[in-house]
Amino acid sequence: MRKVHGNDSFQRINYLYQISKCMAGKNAGLSSYYGNLIINVAKKNVLKIHPDIKRLVCKKCRCTFVDGVSAKMQLKTNNKRKLMQWRCNTCGTIKSFLLDKDKEQLWLERPEAVVEVIA
Repeated sequence: MRKVHGNDSFQRINYLYQISKCMAGKNAGLSSYYGNLIINVAKKNVLKIHPDIKRLVCKKCRCTFVDGVSAKMQLKTNNKRKLMQWRCNTCGTIKSFLLDKDKEQLWLERPEAVVEVIA
């Protein structure tokens, strides 16, 4: 088994993400603070944040997206392309992701997008 560089940092990022998600509905300021800590931990240790976590953190205010609580998610069709669009309730920033043509899933979630799985 191969050891992963920065395993304790990944655990901390996961923990901070869970706290940020819990605080999203109660206190947007705390959610933003924990989201900011997630980014800072990853930058300090030169780690890539998992796409699922990165996708659900606002780029402007760093608040965690929770559908119907801290953000609004919409599925849109634009020029025969499907988009998943998140609008942050705190700062109003919009994040859009391209969906697969046949299914309502992101390209990164398709099996051919995975190059290597580290156990």
